Amino acid sequence: MKNKVAVSIYVFNFLEIGKKIEELINVGIDWIHVDIMDGNFVNNYALCQKFCKDIKEKYSNITIDAHLMCLEPQRYIDSFAQSGVTYFNFHFESVTDKSEENIINIIKNIHSKNMQAVMAINPETNPSIINKYLSVLDGVMCMSIKPGFNGQKLNELVYDNLKYLSDYKKDKNLNFFIQVDGGVREETYQKLKQCGAEVMVVGAFINVANNQLIEQIKKIEGGL
Repeated sequence: MKNKVAVSIYVFNFLEIGKKIEELINVGIDWIHVDIMDGNFVNNYALCQKFCKDIKEKYSNITIDAHLMCLEPQRYIDSFAQSGVTYFNFHFESVTDKSEENIINIIKNIHSKNMQAVMAINPETNPSIINKYLSVLDGVMCMSIKPGFNGQKLNELVYDNLKYLSDYKKDKNLNFFIQVDGGVREETYQKLKQCGAEVMVVGAFINVANNQLIEQIKKIEGGL
């Protein structure tokens, strides 16, 4: 996959979200990352299915990546499918029954609702624990920060996690994309790419003046 930017709208002023999405679309952004938080898996609350649906109804060409930081995320598969979500992005750590049968059934259910399945892992989670799912997942998202809070410093464990997944993908000739969320900054984005990140979830990195947006996006998508 060519390097892509997925914009996390959680960092923006919610009173100006519509305007911000228009600005992003005008410079070529087509992937929006929506953080869904239940106040249980993480301490914060954020956004919901309606938010995703409202975006999709107004901007039909936008790809919506719903990042569920919620306990038992499989409970929400149907409702997010009905909201026009493309990527159902759930945490391995948030599923109580981690049996292979249950995880595979969750992935199959996501696919049956015409969504793509992305599994997120926290920095401290050894990525080898999800090897058995990589042939059926559409993507893996490596968190580089503790989920649920913006503005944290990048946890350097993420570099090894990305490298492991990149090497495994090549060795096994698999097709899942590798995503990273959190801590994408001027001093980190190049190393994240070098370690294997193909999709970067960005917030503060592109929360800049309009005339600087394209330059920031090109740094990730264009190799600057």
